[in-house]
Amino acid sequence: MKEHYSVIDIGSCVCRVVVGRFLSDGKLDILGIGSSPSQGLKAGTIVNIESVAQCIAESIQEAELMSGINIKEITANISGLAVDSHNSNGVVAVSNKESTVSHSDIMRVMEAAQNIQLQNDHNIIHVLSRDFSLDNHQGIRDPIGMTGIRLEAQVHIVSARNTALSNIEKALAMSGIRLESYIMSSLACADALLCTEEKDLGMIVVDIGGGVTDIIFYVDGGVCYSTVIPIGGMHITQDISMGLKIPIESAEFVKKNYGSSKASLVDPTERIELPNTNQRSSRFVLRQQITEIIEARVREILEMVDEELLRSKYKSTFNGNLILSGGTALLDGIDDLAEEVLGINVSSRYIQNITGFAENVQTPEFATAIGSLHYINRMGGQKTDSQRAQPKRLLKRITNWLVENV
Repeated sequence: MKEHYSVIDIGSCVCRVVVGRFLSDGKLDILGIGSSPSQGLKAGTIVNIESVAQCIAESIQEAELMSGINIKEITANISGLAVDSHNSNGVVAVSNKESTVSHSDIMRVMEAAQNIQLQNDHNIIHVLSRDFSLDNHQGIRDPIGMTGIRLEAQVHIVSARNTALSNIEKALAMSGIRLESYIMSSLACADALLCTEEKDLGMIVVDIGGGVTDIIFYVDGGVCYSTVIPIGGMHITQDISMGLKIPIESAEFVKKNYGSSKASLVDPTERIELPNTNQRSSRFVLRQQITEIIEARVREILEMVDEELLRSKYKSTFNGNLILSGGTALLDGIDDLAEEVLGINVSSRYIQNITGFAENVQTPEFATAIGSLHYINRMGGQKTDSQRAQPKRLLKRITNWLVENV
């Protein structure tokens, strides 16, 4: 196991690098942080590789200065419309004479479950088990060593467009960094915010980023649904910019300092001064006007989330909670609005069990980066079976796959 790990969250608005190590008590010790405003991305997809490489280089340099560590390789998140996901089943007969499930049986049922038609130019990056069934016994996490005849695996398969994966790798290489592995953004975010018991009970995590909104849905401990909506917090900023006729930078300031998700929570007589935009005189607007702009867009995002939850076919029987993450989760009143739109219990959450530069990363914006650290630590710092450079040895592939789904 490595002494420390480095991860990068290449977001549509901000590129974040975090260096951390795990202590003997299980806490994450943050050693270094770097961030830079993102350029060259649109809805989570690279559209200008040189601009992205520059943002990466600036973030890495800052993290290196803070941590005193020379970063050579890194784990990156993947999100946006380049990501796709499917549920799949695989069924095989247990092969040995004693009818005892072996590693080779797991390998065969994994391969059977992955026998699906992928989109053109897509490659599998995660195979996430929902559960195994052995004969008539369901809900088995690890069937190795158990006795049975018919082994079935239910899995959630995540794939990504090869061109998107290659562009991330190239942008990192232009910054002198080797890509170690990928992780789906929503999976990382869930690792930062949820414990195993919560996943068992059933949870939903909705991460409203700058350009996209990531959704991941857990039922009985496994991922049953994940998707990406191509709309996020930056769209709220753009609405404020157009509605108030102010620059994007000023609109972002107004959103963060005066924004609320529900107009009913704001004093209708409260007036705020807009940031100076080189006008001769100060300009004031009602705060309620700002909130009405924000509420309309947040409501639209939440309605799109609800459509995805209904499409999953699991919402009707869901009794768990939904956690909001991402910078937009910091908006006042968003939990109440989300409960109103979605009809389920909603809350925001700060990241726990962190030491070192903890105060810098405990907010929802860092959930993906912190979760990536937890994920690769759980995986022992090695590439998973689902990465493009797949391990050759059977036992290593099986062990990694089982660990990934604990």
